[in-house]
Amino acid sequence: MNDTAKIMPVEQCGAVSKCMGSPSSYASQLTSGYSSHKPAATRVAAHALAQLEAAHAKDVAMHEANRPAIENNKVVRSRVEALMAEIGMPVSYSERDLKSRSRSPKSIRHDAGYLGELRRHCPTTDGFESATHTYERLLKDYQAYAERAELEAKQAKEKQAREAAAVVERRKADMELAAMLLRYELPIESSWSDVLEALRSRDQRLDLAAAMSQTRGDWSEGPYRVSGAVGRFQIETTEDKDIATCILSCLEDFEDGRVFRDCIWSYSVLFAEAKDPQLSADVQKALQHAGDES
Repeated sequence: MNDTAKIMPVEQCGAVSKCMGSPSSYASQLTSGYSSHKPAATRVAAHALAQLEAAHAKDVAMHEANRPAIENNKVVRSRVEALMAEIGMPVSYSERDLKSRSRSPKSIRHDAGYLGELRRHCPTTDGFESATHTYERLLKDYQAYAERAELEAKQAKEKQAREAAAVVERRKADMELAAMLLRYELPIESSWSDVLEALRSRDQRLDLAAAMSQTRGDWSEGPYRVSGAVGRFQIETTEDKDIATCILSCLEDFEDGRVFRDCIWSYSVLFAEAKDPQLSADVQKALQHAGDES
């Protein structure tokens, strides 16, 4: 620094301070014309972060450009302060508080005038520290917004996939129902519950198996379904007698539907050993879909 050093101008770092406090506010910058379509939150988040980083880069560049001027002005200040001290110029002065109504008003301390002039006209800071603090605070908020947007986008995508899969499943079920109605020549307006009732009437063992399976799924009102099926069950063979005896024993001191899963003539056995495998498979499918209807 030479002896003829003069005060140099210092530009203030203020790019980050112009960034929006809420990242969602940047959505307006991504909406064209009078469009009512809102941009995706993930897109808004990315744009907001890009704007913040660009502003921070400007402040960093400004601070780097200011370094020579700041160092120069520090030297100027030091020289002025040293000169004032050398000639005995005080750094402050006091005066009575003329606004005070106290009998003994206090004195107010003021910096010497030259110190105020130095602060006004010989800047040694450019606001970079404050700008960095603002950047770090906004970055934390922007990143949190971006994370929420990403999570919401993921959840929305998963929901869309579930809904699409549900549509496919409903379509498959409708096709299966149509095939069932054709196979058994049932009325076109029949529901799955109607189909189940019609198919059960074709085989008393499958009727009993269906009642046992339903009770296994819900025995909150007791085994009334199985009791009804047993009442309809006609004993025609020795095996029919064994089945009836087994199920009747399950009804004695009934506690829960799992007994029909674990007994010798369980619903699984009755389904597996049905005379008509196609009818058995269709009863089980109707059981599943009828349950979805309820």
